[in-house]
Amino acid sequence: MSPSKSRSKSRSPTRPAEPVLSFLLPPIVDNPGGWGPPSTSEAVEAFAALSQVPYAPFSRFDRIGKVADWAAPVAQQTDESNQRSNRRAYNQNAEAVGSGTASAFSFGFSASDVLDEASFSVVDRLPVGPQAGGNMRKLTSKGYGSYGPKRGGASAGDRNANVTTFANRFKAGSNSSRGGYSNAGARRGGFGGRYNDKVTRLRDASIAVGIDWIVKEEIEFNRMGKLFLDVDEPEDLSAHGKCLFYDKSYDRINTKTEKRMIPNAATSHTFANPSAAADSILQTYARETEGRVVIASADVIAAIMCCNKSVYGWDLVITKTGDRVVIDKRDGGYFDLYTVNENATEPPVENETDSLNTPTSLAQEATQIVQNYALQTLKSEEAPLLLKEDSPFSSEAEANGNLPLVSGMQRYRKWDLGNEISLVVRTTVDCVVEAANPEGLDETIEDAILETPVKTSQVLLATTRCLNEFDSRAPGSGGSPDWRTKIDQQRGAVMVSEIKNNGNKLARWTVESILSGADLLKIGFAVRTNTKDRTKHSIVAGLSVKPTEFATQMNYNIGSGWGILRAIVDLVYGWGAGDGKYVMVKDPNKSILRIYSVPSDFGGPSSIAE
Repeated sequence: MSPSKSRSKSRSPTRPAEPVLSFLLPPIVDNPGGWGPPSTSEAVEAFAALSQVPYAPFSRFDRIGKVADWAAPVAQQTDESNQRSNRRAYNQNAEAVGSGTASAFSFGFSASDVLDEASFSVVDRLPVGPQAGGNMRKLTSKGYGSYGPKRGGASAGDRNANVTTFANRFKAGSNSSRGGYSNAGARRGGFGGRYNDKVTRLRDASIAVGIDWIVKEEIEFNRMGKLFLDVDEPEDLSAHGKCLFYDKSYDRINTKTEKRMIPNAATSHTFANPSAAADSILQTYARETEGRVVIASADVIAAIMCCNKSVYGWDLVITKTGDRVVIDKRDGGYFDLYTVNENATEPPVENETDSLNTPTSLAQEATQIVQNYALQTLKSEEAPLLLKEDSPFSSEAEANGNLPLVSGMQRYRKWDLGNEISLVVRTTVDCVVEAANPEGLDETIEDAILETPVKTSQVLLATTRCLNEFDSRAPGSGGSPDWRTKIDQQRGAVMVSEIKNNGNKLARWTVESILSGADLLKIGFAVRTNTKDRTKHSIVAGLSVKPTEFATQMNYNIGSGWGILRAIVDLVYGWGAGDGKYVMVKDPNKSILRIYSVPSDFGGPSSIAE
């Protein structure tokens, strides 16, 4: 045999026989008698093989691709331009189902692909601009700062400094997101600055939740938006006390004729606003009213009707005894204090270095201002409008060293909330205004008047409140304009700013005036004589509005407030026919209202005495 023939035979080995392909269908287990696999042994064996198949997670945003693409080319082009285009179009052809989670169905790179992807980078082909020179101002010179790092990370020269800044801000509870380190820990894009470096501060709750409290209901404020209830005019039950006349010169005051507020004027009088459980007249009306009845004071009802505007935490106690429900404020709480700039974008915060403008200090200052203003704007030398029934709070005046009670008419009124539910509320009218009243006073008040220095057709009922400015340049001022320079020419702008920063407080004042049937709401504007002294103030302006019209200007719908109140009352009555005590707590850090079931001995007795 020749060498050529042996060489040709060695190059052509015999090809092994290819296996015969087969396509077998799995057994189909039918269940003609119901849904799902039958409980037979054959079905158990058939589905046991599927227990090892991994689950591919998916979401409704995933694209459904191909299970197998038989038409795809086997070999890929290897030139540089095609490789770059293939990389850019990879996401368009890749399988999307389950690609976000590691699974047996997700695509995997080989080792060479990983190295190839790591070495890939985009080359900037933009032309290089001219060098800064001549009269061009260098932005990197001192006094102007620098552009800051590009998107994706800090510059090489400032990296160490930025790392230190980021660590300090992280310890302070701040978060940096996309863009890496930046000059001030900015959030997105690596832009430095002071706009997004706000540290989240958690407010303390108004009451500590006990370990034995049970959450009965959790209500988000966005669920209250569509509530609405149309309530008829109330029925006047009785009126007590006396009212002094309002000095209308405070409506014409301005910055040139400002008046100094009398400090500590409220300490010479007794301000009585007892709880509903301590009001004997409310208790009497609750026993005499048939059906289901709810009793409360006007400030408590106003807080519930305006709860979706509140930001700070507060709490109320609800006591159910049979068909009687008492909604009351808690003894020793901060419910009677008026907040300052509660609805501002950056409200005042607790500050150890500046204890003058903390939320608690400002609330105490605002409450003192409202009481001083209510006393200072009255004509104490003239005869009051005197009612036949004395104030039911004379005992509190005796307990307070026989200091005289402040001017006010306690007006008890009843509303029908529907579904055989009656609401009895104690409202308060602060003073009366001598002005024409074409409609006249209510018949109940007409009959209750003992003596008056003017005709009843010349009397209007009013409530008095006062807004205050602590420092327009201090943190927590809410961007309010300086009242001394703006309130005379731009009173509307000042009022818009106050509606934005103190929306909850103004809404509650308006609802209290509407509940009391007041014809006017008198609002004063007081500023600090010295921004560092919270005891001395000056009255720089006065405003007189009608409560119903003012509610419309604030975009507050009184029907929505009635709907919120009715929904909460229905919840309490829906928790069974037995007695119970509950605490309604506003979360200080979320727009959530929670109602807890508490032990019956919580807060002392507040039920209706039989």
